[in-house]
Amino acid sequence: MTDKLRLWLAEDFGFAVRELEQVHEGADVAAEVWRATGELSYAVKWSGGGTDAGPRATAYLASRGIRGVPSPVPTLGGDLWSEREGGRLSVVPWIAGERAARTGLTVEQWTSYGALLAEVHRTEPPAELQAVLPRINPINARMPALTHSIQARLATPKDAIEEELATVWRAHSDTIATIVEQTEDLARRDLGGIPVLCHADPHLGNVLVAAGQLYLIDWDDVVLAPREQDLLFFLGGMGSLGPATTAQKDAFFSGYGAVDLDATRLTYYRCARALEDIAQWADQAIDGPDREDCLRILQGVLSPDGLAVQALA
Repeated sequence: MTDKLRLWLAEDFGFAVRELEQVHEGADVAAEVWRATGELSYAVKWSGGGTDAGPRATAYLASRGIRGVPSPVPTLGGDLWSEREGGRLSVVPWIAGERAARTGLTVEQWTSYGALLAEVHRTEPPAELQAVLPRINPINARMPALTHSIQARLATPKDAIEEELATVWRAHSDTIATIVEQTEDLARRDLGGIPVLCHADPHLGNVLVAAGQLYLIDWDDVVLAPREQDLLFFLGGMGSLGPATTAQKDAFFSGYGAVDLDATRLTYYRCARALEDIAQWADQAIDGPDREDCLRILQGVLSPDGLAVQALA
């Protein structure tokens, strides 16, 4: 893959790459991320997931002066990405920072993050960008069927990890069934709300801290949706990927500003996210990679403090 990638970067972006290092971060099994080093360093993503709205949205936000959103590097032809072997090849400048999921945020940084997300939400996308933005996370529509499929597969576990997964699934079957029912029921309603540009996955795993500046990365699932789509991540149930204390939560909303959240919309987006986490981590615990880690993450989602229980509270 490295030889192909060098050729693609040279032909599409004009980069002479000295070093390529694969980066194993994030949970997107449909994407590969590399650090490419030449005269400068770049983060290179080859992805078969998400939509092409991501690079369009980040280019627009960066053009509006939002420092915490890295802008894609254009191709030699001026496009925001290139198409290679059925995947989307995109490049952004490499940010030499730490993942906030690993280091945490100070109270002051939580306030800065609130201000950054508020700036994103206040930035009205132009008509041409609105036309390509999904109105609902494309992942959501697939999750009920995947959940039913997993339940059927776990009827006959094939190894020790599947045995443990089946035990966890049975122990939480009522919660899982209710999450599916709530998600499908609320998805059929007109939930209203003013749509804004939402990242749709703004947990700390997608935040980098570099020289005091916060950067929100990985915009593959960007949507045009009510702000509850993003703000669910700051209201509990996300473990170490969200505010862990009342002080951190208060600091985030101090930066974000006063907001009146709609309980029904919030329930829908929390249930939809919980279902996504349940289905995808269970699916990865069956098929890999990192099966044992995925099983532990699933147990966290279904724990008393996890998002599934919080969504139904």
